[in-house]
Amino acid sequence: MRGILLLIVAFSSLVKAQQIIIIDSITREPIPHASIYDGKTGVIANSAGVFYWDNADFDHFTLSCLGYKSKIIPATKLNDTLYMLPKAVELLPVMVSNRILTAEEIMDSVKVNTQRNVDFGLSSSEVFVHAIDLVDIQKTDIEIKKSTIPELDQSFVDEILTQVPKNERDESFVKSKWFRDGGGMKYHKLQVLQAAILRDSLIDNQFDSMEKTINKILKKRVKKDSYFKVKSGPLITTKIDNPSKEMDSVEQAKSKLTPKKYAASQLGNLQRLATKNLFEDKNWVLPFLANPKKYNFLNEGIEYHLSVPVYKIRFSSKKRKDYNGYLLVNLEDFGVHKIMYQSNKHEARIKLFGLFFEEKLNNRTYTFLKDHLGKYTLYHMYEEFQQFAGIKRPFKIIEKNKIVKGRNRQNVLSMDVNFRVKETSSKSVYFNSFTPISKVEFDAFSLEHSVIPKNLFSKNEIKKLIPDFPTIHSEMK
Repeated sequence: MRGILLLIVAFSSLVKAQQIIIIDSITREPIPHASIYDGKTGVIANSAGVFYWDNADFDHFTLSCLGYKSKIIPATKLNDTLYMLPKAVELLPVMVSNRILTAEEIMDSVKVNTQRNVDFGLSSSEVFVHAIDLVDIQKTDIEIKKSTIPELDQSFVDEILTQVPKNERDESFVKSKWFRDGGGMKYHKLQVLQAAILRDSLIDNQFDSMEKTINKILKKRVKKDSYFKVKSGPLITTKIDNPSKEMDSVEQAKSKLTPKKYAASQLGNLQRLATKNLFEDKNWVLPFLANPKKYNFLNEGIEYHLSVPVYKIRFSSKKRKDYNGYLLVNLEDFGVHKIMYQSNKHEARIKLFGLFFEEKLNNRTYTFLKDHLGKYTLYHMYEEFQQFAGIKRPFKIIEKNKIVKGRNRQNVLSMDVNFRVKETSSKSVYFNSFTPISKVEFDAFSLEHSVIPKNLFSKNEIKKLIPDFPTIHSEMK
C-alpha cells in the first residue's frame, strides 16, 4: 500500500509541474541547456529549451545561459514561454593573440584547473536513463542427428526457428532521484521514482507460444523426476534440472525482482558510468587525461559549442591499443565541455572450441554544462557497446531419471548447432535538477524503495507515466 501511495504522490507532482520553454528573443528559436536557479534548486533546460517547474513556493528565479544576458523572473510573471536576449561574444585575448596554444599546453591547463572548474560537492539530482538493446540474430542452423522424442524432429525444429524473431528491440526508461558525491564513490543514494519497459506484444506472444508448445511436449515425454545432462564434445558437460518442472515458492522468492534490488542495479550502473569512469579524489581517471604521455594530441582549432568558443583537441593512443576521440575545452577557463571517445581494441574477446564472444566500446560521450554556481557539472552521458557471440559445436542432451534404477537414460537428443548473434547496447543518461546538499542532509534522507519497472506497450503510455522524460520528445540524438 505504501508503494502505491508513493507512486500516486510522485505522479501527481508531475501532473502539476508546469512545462516552460525558453526562446531566443531575436531568432525565436529554443535555447538549449539554460540554467534556472531559485536560490535553492537549480534546473537545466533540455536540448529543446524545455524544463518543468513544480515549485510554487518561490519569489523569483534567475535564467542564465552562456551567450545570453541573465534574466530574473518574478513568480508573478512566470509564463509557459520565457525569452532571453543574446549578448555579444567578447573576443578573448587568446583568440586575437598571434601565439596559438599547443594541444599539450591546453591539456596541462585542463588538469591544473580541474578542481577549480568541476563541481565535486554533494548534490541531489533528477536523473533519467534510457537503455536500448538491439539484437540481430545472424545465423540459426540446427541439424538434428538423433531424437528419441518423435515430436522433436528436424521439421519441428525448422518450424520453430522460422518463428524466432530475427531482430528484437528492448527499451527501458527510468527516472530517479540521485544523491551523489561528485568527486568519488563514497556517498551515493538512489531513489527510483518511475520505471517502464517498452514491450512488443507481437514478439512476446511469439515467444509465449513457442514456450507453451515446447513445454507441452516435454511434459508429455519427460518424466517428472528427470534431469538433463548436456554434453558438447569431450570437454563440456553440465547438468540442469527438468525445465518443465515448476519452481517451488522458495526459489521463486529468491529470483523475484524487488524494488531494492532494482534500485541497487540502477545505482551501480550510474556510479560506474558517471563517477568511477571519470574521477577519483577529484582527479580525472580517464586514461587520456590521467596519463596523457601515452597519447598524441592535436589542436584542431577553435569552434563554437552551444554559443561558446572552445578548442577541439583530437587524441589517439600512441600504441593504437587504447582509445581515440576528442575533447571540447573552453577557451577562457579550460573547463571541459564535451568528451567523446571509442576503443581501438576489444574490451573482451574469447574464441575457443567453437565458442566465441567479443565486445567493443563504440562510443562513450560526456557533456558538461556550467550550473548556476558557475561550476561544470554532468548534463548528459551516452555509452554504446557492440557484442558478437556465437557457437558452432555438437550437442547431446540426455534425459536421466532419479527414480529409475540401473540404466536410467530415458531420452536422447543429438544435434549440431551453428548460432551467431549481434547485439548493440546503448545507454543515455540525462540530469535535470541540481540541488547542492550538505552531509547532514545526505545522511538524513531515508530511502523508500517501492518501484519496479512496468511493462508498457507504447511510447504514449510511457509519456503518461514519465511526462518529462527527454527521449519521449525525440531529442536524444
